[in-house]
Amino acid sequence: MDSEEKLYAIREVSEITGVKPVTLRAWQRRYHLIEPKRTQKGHRLFDEQDIQTIQNIRQWLAKGISIGKVAQLIKNTTEDVSLVADSATNLDECEQLLDALSQLNRGRAEEVIASAFRMYPLAIVEAQFIIPVVNILETMKGSQKSVRKSLFQSLITTHLSWMVTVENKASSLGKCLCVSFDPAGSVWAWLHTVKLAEKGYYLVMLDGVEDVSGLSGHVSHHQFNKVDFYSNKSLTIKQQRAIHEFSESFTGEGVSCSGMLTQLHQELGDS
Repeated sequence: MDSEEKLYAIREVSEITGVKPVTLRAWQRRYHLIEPKRTQKGHRLFDEQDIQTIQNIRQWLAKGISIGKVAQLIKNTTEDVSLVADSATNLDECEQLLDALSQLNRGRAEEVIASAFRMYPLAIVEAQFIIPVVNILETMKGSQKSVRKSLFQSLITTHLSWMVTVENKASSLGKCLCVSFDPAGSVWAWLHTVKLAEKGYYLVMLDGVEDVSGLSGHVSHHQFNKVDFYSNKSLTIKQQRAIHEFSESFTGEGVSCSGMLTQLHQELGDS
């Protein structure tokens, strides 16, 4: 091994590339997309070329190339990306999940969801897996829509909640309280919470909140460094005033407004 060669531990590579360690391990074990060196104790060590390969993989995935076809591009650098890219950017897991939902096969659906989150970065999962599945479910009619959508929502939010728990164990930026005005179990609210957790915050989620007028008396900067309000709908005047009053009294790192709140009530995002 070249003594001058700089090597990186998997956690460092994750911070540099934005790809979670669990995903990096999956790319290696299942598809052999990267082949890091090992220490005497078996810990992975990545060099600059490995990091460049990981960044290339992210770019290919963003273009709609399935993870199974990325190996083809790595082996043949002269391959025309446009010929390999799928005509649709949806992940293969979309069809697999929809099939499992149609059969109410909870176990299979859980496997597909876990695989998608393990194999792809969160942004890819959201854009090419969750959003397409939600859109397809919304086009269905009658009871099949209700049943499949209910199962999907239950499985996705359960997995996202688990991801928050895992990320909390590695938090480094202090505690963040996320208050969601969406109905309890909102996939978008939980996705947002995971994104905050991945930034390094220890997340506490208040799901499906309607009245936050008493929040000031229960939350202080001693408990939370940051408070984030999330909603995909417009708030009532009472809710807006409650957030404003809380923002005025909270002395922690800051209060932020996310989702459609930033667009619908810009003054709250600036508070």
